[in-house]
Amino acid sequence: MATATEKSKGEDFQIRPDLKDKFRATAVKEMIHNVLVEKLTGFVYNSEACDDMTKVLADLIRNKLLEISLPRYKYVVNVVLGEQKGEGVKVGARCLWDADADNYASDVFLAESFFCTAAVFAIYFY
Repeated sequence: MATATEKSKGEDFQIRPDLKDKFRATAVKEMIHNVLVEKLTGFVYNSEACDDMTKVLADLIRNKLLEISLPRYKYVVNVVLGEQKGEGVKVGARCLWDADADNYASDVFLAESFFCTAAVFAIYFY
């Protein structure tokens, strides 16, 4: 059986990300905004097309997050696309997380016929 000293030499127990590896909400919000503008400009709302479009948007956002390659972060990407008919809509989320290491970023795209919200939740995996 390994002693505590031997175990600490072989494994790195880090419970907080390094400052350089921390999730930056402002940069991710800008990235989400760019993806939404690029894909949704000129898009016309169609209930059948929305299913595919939400998957495409979520995949694009996830892939861009993976390019950033922040070590030990896990991501949840949530995209909501709906028809704009003058009604209000509220989207909420609740999470139990570490306020020092975990974070989120979101953005909204509004068009004449539809709205789209995209949120990314970044959870640091201990």
